[in-house]
Amino acid sequence: MIRHGMEYWDHIDRVLRAATLDEVKSVTSAFSRAVGFHNHGYATKLREPLPGGSDFVFFEDFDSDWSKTYPALAAPDAERSDPRITLSREGLPAVAWNSRGRTTWEPRPQLYQIGRRTLMAAGEFGLHGGITVPSWSPGTQWSFTTFTVNALADPRELVPTLGQAVYFVSCMHAAMDRLLRRPRHAPKLSERECEVLRWSAVGKTSWEISMILQISERTVNFHLQQVARKLGVKGRRAACARAVALGLIAL
Repeated sequence: MIRHGMEYWDHIDRVLRAATLDEVKSVTSAFSRAVGFHNHGYATKLREPLPGGSDFVFFEDFDSDWSKTYPALAAPDAERSDPRITLSREGLPAVAWNSRGRTTWEPRPQLYQIGRRTLMAAGEFGLHGGITVPSWSPGTQWSFTTFTVNALADPRELVPTLGQAVYFVSCMHAAMDRLLRRPRHAPKLSERECEVLRWSAVGKTSWEISMILQISERTVNFHLQQVARKLGVKGRRAACARAVALGLIAL
């Protein structure tokens, strides 16, 4: 469990500001290790397919064949047989568990039996405990994140991490949702343009931005004009609002 509050909020801030899916994955890995977990996995089924045609997105860092179970979640029958998907689809709460099939709460008997088999199977791959956090947003059919440990533990020992993990996952999923639903033809901004725009979005004047970035005020105004032109709007306020809406910058 993260003992230093600032470290925790740094993970939250970084994942909310993530500009790419790779950044989300990197921050999630860092959070997982900081909390004390060994591995993690995230999967989501989207309501609309991405430009490439897929409606399924996942990432994981398992160092065993358990990683092969994630691509299989895209199959239609997985939605009927995987308890993690059911947790999300039915709006059930996060749960701590171990590979002996023990959990911090027991859902209806049928789901519990399916879940117990899944947990015992995970144990065969060295995943002996963990927590699973379901999440949902208008753009997804279902989504869940699992954090695991290699040692057998009483699920109640993992409860102190649940609150931190649930909030982190909600922020991480919001970032994923924002990035995945980004318009296909969003204009590209340079790193400097994004810097200037972010400072402008939080209320800094051109002079203040010039002092922060150590560039001239004239250069700041030039970048803001270029951004407005790329986004097809007039004025810095409209540019900031448009950039946030497109997911080009995060506040």
